[in-house]
Amino acid sequence: MAHAVPRGTLVSMALMLMERARDVRGFVDAAVELRDPIGVLSITVGIEPGAGSGRTPPWEIALENDLARLRHDGSLGASPKKALEAISARLAEVLDLASTGRGRALYVALESGASRKITLQRALPTAARVGPVAHVLPVLEALERGERAVLIMASRDAIVLFESELGSVSEVDRIELEPWVGDWWPEMKGPSRANPLRSQQTVSQRDRYERRIAAAYRHTLDDASARLGALARKRSWTRAVLAGDSRTVDALDGVLRECDLTTTTIRANLEGLRTEDALARLDAALETLVAEEQARLAENVVSASSAVSGLVPVLAALNEARVARLLIDANRTFPGVVEAEMLAAAGHDEDAADLTDLIVARALATDAAVTPLYGDAARTLSACEGIAALLRW
Repeated sequence: MAHAVPRGTLVSMALMLMERARDVRGFVDAAVELRDPIGVLSITVGIEPGAGSGRTPPWEIALENDLARLRHDGSLGASPKKALEAISARLAEVLDLASTGRGRALYVALESGASRKITLQRALPTAARVGPVAHVLPVLEALERGERAVLIMASRDAIVLFESELGSVSEVDRIELEPWVGDWWPEMKGPSRANPLRSQQTVSQRDRYERRIAAAYRHTLDDASARLGALARKRSWTRAVLAGDSRTVDALDGVLRECDLTTTTIRANLEGLRTEDALARLDAALETLVAEEQARLAENVVSASSAVSGLVPVLAALNEARVARLLIDANRTFPGVVEAEMLAAAGHDEDAADLTDLIVARALATDAAVTPLYGDAARTLSACEGIAALLRW
C-alpha cells in the first residue's frame, strides 16, 4: 500500500493522502477552528475513476457551478474575483489528478487566507459553500464509515487478514492452518477382524483418522483464534467482515465478538476469486454493516433515557456542554440564530441562518463525538427534526 502521493509539482509535494483515522480527526479539529470576518469557504470533491480522459468530468462542472453561484450571490466578499484568484493555487493542488485519493477537501478563510486541505482514498460529495465555520460533515462521514476494520477470508488451509481504514486496504497477516491438517498425515490402518469370507489382513480405520483430523483442526483453530484476538486488540479494530468455511468463520466470529467488534459474515468461500474481486465483496458487506450499525445507534439514542431529541433541547444541551454524542441528519438544515455566542432555534419572525456547521463545531469543541447519518439511520431521526444527542448527564 502506497504511503506517498505521486508528485506533479513542488507545490503538490505538501499534499499527502491521509490513511489513518487519528490523522483525519486531528485535521477536522484544526479545520473547525478556522474563523474569518467574511466566512470560510468549504470545498469537497469526489474524483471519479477515469477523470482526465479528455471530457470535463461531472464533478468539475458541479464545482464550477457552485463557485459561480457563490461569486454571484456575494458569499465570497466584496472582491469575489480576487478571492477566487487567491485560492486558485490551493484548489489546483487539491484537484491535481496525479495525486492519489478520490476524496479531496479544501477549507479557506476568505479574508486571512488561512487554509486546511486533505486527501482521502474514499470519495467525498462534490460541493462548495461559505459559512461561519468549515463544513466538515462530509469528512466526518468518511471517518465514521472508514473506521479501522478487518476483512477476513478463511479457508480450511489458511486465514488471510486484510485491514481496511478510510478506504485503504492492506494485508496484515496470514495464518496457515495446513500444517495441522494437510495430506502429509498417513492414512491410519490396522488389523482387520477375522472374516473367513475375505482375504484382507488390514482395514482402513477411517473414522479414527477423521476424528484425529478434526481434533487437530480444532487445536490449530484455537491457536489461530487466540492470534486473531490479540491482533484485534492491538490494532483497535471496531468492525469485521468474515467469509469462507463456516467451521472456521463461526469460531473466529465468536472471538471477535468477545473483543467487542461488530461483525458480519458472508457464507461463501472467496478463494476462487481474484483478490480485488474478493475484497470488493467484503467491502460491500462492510458498507452494509456500517449502515445497520448506524441505524441501531439512532434507534438506541432516540429511545435512551439519557438522550434528548429535537433541535431546541439539543441546542440547549450543546450550550451547556452536556452532549457526549451528537447524531445529525447530514442532508438537513437547522435554522436558528446565534445570541451572545449561544445557539438557539429561530422563531417564526426571525431571520434564520443555517446552524448546521455551528452545531457540529460546538459539539467538537466540547469533545462530543459527531455522527452524521444517512439513509435508514437518518429516517429514524425524521420524527425529531433530524437531530438527537446522547448526554453526559
